Amino acid sequence: MFKKFLLILGKSNPTGGETEILQFVLDLAADKVKNYCHIETVPKGLENTVVRIAADLWRAEGYGSEDRPREVTSVKRGDVSTSFASVSVSETVQSDFLSKYRPELNSFRKLKR
Repeated sequence: MFKKFLLILGKSNPTGGETEILQFVLDLAADKVKNYCHIETVPKGLENTVVRIAADLWRAEGYGSEDRPREVTSVKRGDVSTSFASVSVSETVQSDFLSKYRPELNSFRKLKR
């Protein structure tokens, strides 16, 4: 899965620290899928979906970039003041990633015990 993830992101030769972040994002996507589907391991049929979710998370969070996207929360014009939101994506945005893939995930979803 990791090689596919690198190919999608166009990262043929990531640095040491970047490799760890890439693996973290891929693991995060796999955990989200396993939790949603109530399964212990990612089946072969979901590997590409996990990679696509990880790529979406990578891009949305701005990992590997010093210029991460930040939302402006307030602007004050007199004496110029600008406030930015946290750089992390909110949980609602992250859950939207799963909703985009819900039809694929539902085929593998099991009842929770």
